[in-house]
Amino acid sequence: MGTIVTSEAKCRDCYKCIRYCPVKAIGINEEQAWVVEEKCILCGKCVEVCPQNAKSTVSYLSEFTDYLAEESQVVVSLAPSYLAATPYSTPWKLVAGLKELGVDLVEETALGAEIISREYQRFFKNKSHEPLISSCCPTIVRLVERYYPELVDSVAPLISPMIAHARKIKQEKGKDTRVVFIGPCFSKKDEPDWQDKDNPVDLVLDFQEIINYFEKSGINPEMLEDRYPDLPSKMARLYPLEGGILEVSGIDNRVGEVISVSGVDEAMEVFEDMVKGLINPRFVEALACKGGCIGGPAMANDLGIATRRQRISEFMNKLPDFFQETEEVPSGRVEDSEIKFPLTKEHSPDRFKSETPSEAEIREILALTGKVTPEDETNCGGCGYPSCREKAIAVYQGLAKPEMCVPYMREKAESLSHAVVDSSLNGIIIVDEDMIIQEFNPAANRMFNRKGIKSKGKPLKTFIDPADYEYVRDNQEMIVNKFKEYEQYGLITRENIYPLEKYGVVIAIITDVTEEEKRKAEVDKMKEEALNRASRVIREQMKVAQEIAGLLGESTAETKATLLELIEIMNTKEARVIGDQS
Repeated sequence: MGTIVTSEAKCRDCYKCIRYCPVKAIGINEEQAWVVEEKCILCGKCVEVCPQNAKSTVSYLSEFTDYLAEESQVVVSLAPSYLAATPYSTPWKLVAGLKELGVDLVEETALGAEIISREYQRFFKNKSHEPLISSCCPTIVRLVERYYPELVDSVAPLISPMIAHARKIKQEKGKDTRVVFIGPCFSKKDEPDWQDKDNPVDLVLDFQEIINYFEKSGINPEMLEDRYPDLPSKMARLYPLEGGILEVSGIDNRVGEVISVSGVDEAMEVFEDMVKGLINPRFVEALACKGGCIGGPAMANDLGIATRRQRISEFMNKLPDFFQETEEVPSGRVEDSEIKFPLTKEHSPDRFKSETPSEAEIREILALTGKVTPEDETNCGGCGYPSCREKAIAVYQGLAKPEMCVPYMREKAESLSHAVVDSSLNGIIIVDEDMIIQEFNPAANRMFNRKGIKSKGKPLKTFIDPADYEYVRDNQEMIVNKFKEYEQYGLITRENIYPLEKYGVVIAIITDVTEEEKRKAEVDKMKEEALNRASRVIREQMKVAQEIAGLLGESTAETKATLLELIEIMNTKEARVIGDQS
């Protein structure tokens, strides 16, 4: 796993990390940004600027916890920028917090800077190595090795103050001593050779990590009594400032042979000029962070560079009572005779190897986003690259995608939007707050613009009554499914009109329902005629039924009378027969 990691869940494909990366060591794959380790110089810009906090660095806090639980002595090497690094009222609160955690000793890395500075002074005085580029900053060393290999021989063949101090601690305290460096820098986490059994640095943490660790451990350093480092340095506390290396090394910056730069962009400008032979300085003090190490990505406070410089100035001369010095040798300083460890380190080119496309291949990639001529290359930087050509090269190398071109994708989206609007069977009308037409699609023109005059820019009343639109504008209320008849156009429509307050427009979507309403009217007429015919049939049937009923009634009455008459005759006849018998 690399030093800088990306959370895929948080990454939102915004290209901001590409935009701020000075060497474009970011690749995009499936809308996720990833760090190209072979190109990365670990400046930490991508971590700093990510709006989603999708990037972070590897953490060794769990190992730190294990060390505190061990019997081995734990010594913290505290980067000199600690004087301005924390949110606490004094830097000594940080020392107090470390002691509260159980750290055995706290020393200042500036003691290692004193050792290395004496080497710089020797190089500068005897002119044995010109030009000389400082090697204290691992990001600068990486930058030269990977992007300016022509200058590798100019990089000071020296270890950094962190390594020097760690070797000093191991020499004095024993190899079993755990050395933990804490500073403002991400690249320090990658500087030690973790595979080397003789690597003197056991862990690297940053200031923000240790502040978070205090909170997790329930420690509030602000509530603790100030504690000073067990072994501080007075001479090299200026090291984290631009010009600090020169000051501590005793190199006169007033002569034109010395250059001091801070910030990767500024360093790259100097290195470019050196490669071109435009300048040939004797010494280049180069620091990757603006203002020096006090501009590091993990300083754990939001103070500006000027305020941090002021804090360094305020605290650099405040030393514990036991720290006594003579004019010659400050307490804690390591003399040359006492150094039993090597200070040298060789540097070698480590250029990122990538294929370079031909001009024809670049033009082919540019054409994918509509850039056929040089005039089409807007070089807007929306993709994160400074020019369209550089982005095309990144596409060729598999680090970017054609669709990262913001203007092209916006134009494509607008074209698609226009295509949808233009092909819609519904009339679409967009007017501004003054009822001036902004959009009148072909369907709307067919409905209301029978004369074929130019519609955009015309008042809406030129074509239709704007009353409904004005109502929507004034009340910010929608009109939904309103049926409206336009006699002058022979139209019946169903309309939805709604406001877009954010853009100051009113939009209408109009459906021509004339034929539908005609068919509906025809159907209604047919239903009415069918109902009328059914009513007539029913009335005729009722009439027939009544007549039949009348006839049946007369017939029934006659039948009844006849039957009664017959019964009476039969009864009379029967009475006579009985009488005659008696």
